[in-house]
Amino acid sequence: MILVGILFSVAAWRLLPLRGDAEAAHVATTIGTLRSALGLSLADHVLRGQYQALQTLDGSNPMDLMLETPERYAGIVSGQDIGRVPPGYWYFIEESGLLGYRVRFPHYLLDSPADPVHLHWRVVMAFDASTDAAAPEQTSGPRPIGLRLVPQQTHPWPSPQGLEALQ
Repeated sequence: MILVGILFSVAAWRLLPLRGDAEAAHVATTIGTLRSALGLSLADHVLRGQYQALQTLDGSNPMDLMLETPERYAGIVSGQDIGRVPPGYWYFIEESGLLGYRVRFPHYLLDSPADPVHLHWRVVMAFDASTDAAAPEQTSGPRPIGLRLVPQQTHPWPSPQGLEALQ
């Protein structure tokens, strides 16, 4: 019985850090999916010749582009209510145009910030800065060339254990 207890303790000690790796993978996968959705939305607008409508995507909620939002998406919240968002949930602050995620296990972040930790991203339009790059419908100004999901701060997760050996 004592041996089982010792084995359980050792296993738990070794497996607990994987929670941080799993959360980092979840966030990276969701952000990657949202970036793909933004790219598809940009392509759709360009193919339809809707260059002016692209401006409305700047600061928009990228979750609106998803056919299915993540299971842990709390929806639109007020900036003053983000403290009520449960750990591990995504949300959107409409007044600031920020997509947010409340970190579930912040002690696994490299800089070990105090709880609660909220990560934020913003949809930002990227433009071609060349002077002759106006789109056919545009009379002047730079041509939109992409949509970015830009992090508003950095709280990096460490690389998963053993990943260095694969690089």
